[in-house]
Amino acid sequence: MNHDERYAGRPADDDGTPERAPELLARGGALDEAPGPAVWERIRAEVAGEDQLASRRRARGAGARRRPGRWPLLAAAAAGALVAWVGTQVVGAGQQDEEIVVADATLQDLPEAGETVDGSAEVISVDGERRLRVQLDELPDTGSGYLEVWLLRPDVSGLVTVGVISGTTAEFSLPATVDLEEYPVVDISREQVDGDPSHGGESLVRGELQTASASGAVPADPPPVATDLLTDTTSPHDREARP
Repeated sequence: MNHDERYAGRPADDDGTPERAPELLARGGALDEAPGPAVWERIRAEVAGEDQLASRRRARGAGARRRPGRWPLLAAAAAGALVAWVGTQVVGAGQQDEEIVVADATLQDLPEAGETVDGSAEVISVDGERRLRVQLDELPDTGSGYLEVWLLRPDVSGLVTVGVISGTTAEFSLPATVDLEEYPVVDISREQVDGDPSHGGESLVRGELQTASASGAVPADPPPVATDLLTDTTSPHDREARP
């Protein structure tokens, strides 16, 4: 009789081996006779041996189940990549694009406007983009309207709208088509909410841009005030003024 036939139909222990107690008892003599002490010692020894073998097998199986697979390795790699990315972002955050001052101007209030507000303006280049930054000592009275920033020709024969300023500091993007040599005068006017996009003729503060190398020069007198500025229909940005 082979091993499988001898243990066919018998229950198995945790590691798949049939229970050995009946066989071990049979070796000690007939079941109707009380086994002697030597028989019980042999049974205990063999059962203990089987238990130790089963324990070793279970330990090996548990160790195999606990063996690291691909997921922990992938998780570790992902964590390392995340740390590297965060480090790059932190370093990049401290590296801001350098600002280059292209031109600047001292803004002076116009006596005719009845405002005593001064300020400054500068054109900066950031990563190849030109921007106009305006700063006022205080915000002029807007009345029922608003304040708008313009670039004018020195003879006030034409102008380009830049944007609306609602505080003491504002920054505007300058289109590449705007020629600062042609429109070097920064003008801030009080405008009414009347649907008319042209200059209302009520300039409050004005100053002429100079190249950065000439910023130490004494500011020139503000250009004359234009009282009747008309819209130039040839360009949405270029508005002609009648002298």
